[in-house]
Amino acid sequence: MEWFQIQVVSADESLKEAISSFFFDIGAEGVSETVDRGISQGICACFPRNKEAEVQTKINDYLNGLKEGFPSAVSLAWNYSAVPQDNWAEKYKEFYRAQKLTERFFLRPKWDSETTIPTDMFPIILDPGQAFGTGLHPSTKLSMKLIEDAAGLYPNLQKLKLLDVGTGTGILAIAAEHLGYGNVTAIDNDQDAVRVAMENMVVNGATRIEVTGKPISEFNQSFDLIVSNILLETHLMLAKDYRRLLIPGGLLILAGLLGGQTKQIESVLLPLGFVPQQKYLYQEWTATSYCLRSKS
Repeated sequence: MEWFQIQVVSADESLKEAISSFFFDIGAEGVSETVDRGISQGICACFPRNKEAEVQTKINDYLNGLKEGFPSAVSLAWNYSAVPQDNWAEKYKEFYRAQKLTERFFLRPKWDSETTIPTDMFPIILDPGQAFGTGLHPSTKLSMKLIEDAAGLYPNLQKLKLLDVGTGTGILAIAAEHLGYGNVTAIDNDQDAVRVAMENMVVNGATRIEVTGKPISEFNQSFDLIVSNILLETHLMLAKDYRRLLIPGGLLILAGLLGGQTKQIESVLLPLGFVPQQKYLYQEWTATSYCLRSKS
């Protein structure tokens, strides 16, 4: 596959955060900040070459709103350049670096053998391949935080059954096992993602997690928790399956949603008996937990 990169130079930290988040939103395979002698050389993102026209259109649309919130964006230079195919593997490693994900989890790429993982944090070792869920996107971090919080609600995590819907790299399922959830099932309808997730389970020693491409519609067992970090449209399609598979009093954690989409998803979830519990926001992204009311 061929790739191209976009580099944007800015000294405004808030603006750089907004642009980085936007790059992930439109499908960047990696986003990094290049620093030379302590001076930022800008935000750089890589995309598949066959999406260049689509990405440029989205950037043009984005710029109008960006300039309203950040007047300095008017003078930004957006530099496009090709990434030679034989350089992609090394280029990606520049984007995907070891870092803290939450207060309890630390991410280290599989190829990084030098970074020391803090002794008081759970390590997650990943090679994302082509699967979603690198750990860098805000929605993944928000999901992980809610899984952490949920772990504090139960006296015996070993007895709980957790379903990770749209597992991608398997990062949320791995986090759940690290926290002590005893029975974790990770599903994805993309066979490449299933393969990548299985490989990452082995690397992380999370061999008790069941990873499968089995459709959620074919599941009949009940779960204490369901975690789903996917798009709004898919959440809407799966809402009844969430209701069907979750035990009364169980917890549903949803992410992958923009803040403005909360009303839309709750217009479907609330009539099904879901009650909002906890919410985290970062930039324009949101993740929320819902408790399923017990039947009267």
